[in-house]
Amino acid sequence: MTLALIAVNIVLYLVASGSPSFAFHSYEIPYLIQHGQWYRLFSSFFVTNDFLDIALNMFSLYIIGRLVEPALEKWRYLAVYLLSGLGGSVATYLLGKLLLESAGASGAIFGLIGAYFVLARRAHLNTSGIVAIVAINLFFDFTYSGINWLAHLGGLAVGLAVAAGFAAGGSKHKAAAAIVTVVSSCAVLGLLMLLPPGHVNVSLG
Repeated sequence: MTLALIAVNIVLYLVASGSPSFAFHSYEIPYLIQHGQWYRLFSSFFVTNDFLDIALNMFSLYIIGRLVEPALEKWRYLAVYLLSGLGGSVATYLLGKLLLESAGASGAIFGLIGAYFVLARRAHLNTSGIVAIVAINLFFDFTYSGINWLAHLGGLAVGLAVAAGFAAGGSKHKAAAAIVTVVSSCAVLGLLMLLPPGHVNVSLG
């Protein structure tokens, strides 16, 4: 699943690089989402036309994906990725500027990092390394302009919550816990989308 996600992201990066119109119509822009273009909540975390962004994100996805996917198995892993990406989009929609353009997979990847933290804690592993990675990334988020830290925080929060929900079922009720977690996460994110966009109007630099 990790390799499939990387392939999809790279293909869409190539398409967006060759078609500015396709790229623009894939970006998250809260004002346009408010006026019916809901698909941007999803397309925005699969599409970017920035080489450095796609290179760093896909490298990060490969590293963290190799750790998280075997533990969650592919469908729960995919659910964490998609819900975290959506969580990052919802955070940007609610708190970012109305005409802010944003794109990239970093929110979904932060969600996988959050999931790894939950899994490592349950396995009684040392999590100081992953905490340090998150802290360093957030430091750069708030230090340099143009980085969508709202998507990072939104994705991280959803990844933590979804992984915790999956883990709550244990091995006996794994399927039931997954269903309840996915449905409830979708419901919460859906309810949040009923709020007006640009609610706080945070600047990203």
